[in-house]
Amino acid sequence: METKNPAEEYFTAKEAAKEDRKKKELDLWHHWKNNGMQPQHLEPLLTMYGGTIAQKVKLWKAPRVPEAAFKLKLHEHMVDAFKTYDPNRGAALNTWVEGRLQKAKRFNARHQNIAYIPEGQIEHITPINKAIDHLTEELGREPTNAEISEHLNMQPGVRSPLTAKRVETIRQAQRKDIPSSAFESDPTPKGTNFEESQIEVASQVLPSLFPGKPEFHSLFNHIYGTNGHEKITSTTELAKKLGKNQQQIARMKTTLGNTLASSMGLRPEEED
Repeated sequence: METKNPAEEYFTAKEAAKEDRKKKELDLWHHWKNNGMQPQHLEPLLTMYGGTIAQKVKLWKAPRVPEAAFKLKLHEHMVDAFKTYDPNRGAALNTWVEGRLQKAKRFNARHQNIAYIPEGQIEHITPINKAIDHLTEELGREPTNAEISEHLNMQPGVRSPLTAKRVETIRQAQRKDIPSSAFESDPTPKGTNFEESQIEVASQVLPSLFPGKPEFHSLFNHIYGTNGHEKITSTTELAKKLGKNQQQIARMKTTLGNTLASSMGLRPEEED
């Protein structure tokens, strides 16, 4: 009986695994493409490419570009690759995806220098964000910069009090750190391809943005009117629709807004 060379067996098994993966990727792509390109069908495909996304972030992300923003840009190009892929052209799906992901490098060039927050301000970002969450829950609305300042300065052990003006400056720096900060005041699409694509990508990758939190998926879909949901931005109406009180919705909006803002510059509208 002929004994196979161990090295030959290894490479044979490796090639077989590669072909199995290609087939699984294509099967998942066909299932997503042929069933209305629904987010729940896209999720397994995105999961398969999770390692690719992580690798590109590590290799390509410029130092001053927020990781979450760059990751979402990669997701945007990946979803675009899935939409434009044509198996009849002969290229493998992963080859097509790799080519489209190269576009994310342009994101670095455009944004690596606008995203600088002075070192003296960085230490205040986390306390300010925590204060926003706390006060939103307490007040039932997003707090003003003066309220945030007062709350922070009342905390024990404060060494350098923050004025309302400094809080405003730091919050603005955070927003400038995020591409497409025009969404901060009004996230409703104005018709530009970039804005529409950002909202579309976010709607497609909700499970990645908010894993295991379907209530945030519903909140996002209603605020932006995506995935077949009625567009609702009023806190009062959202509370009725989602079966929660207004304070809960206000707190969820803040969490949703912070996540979307740190990822891609989107922030839910505030009404009431």
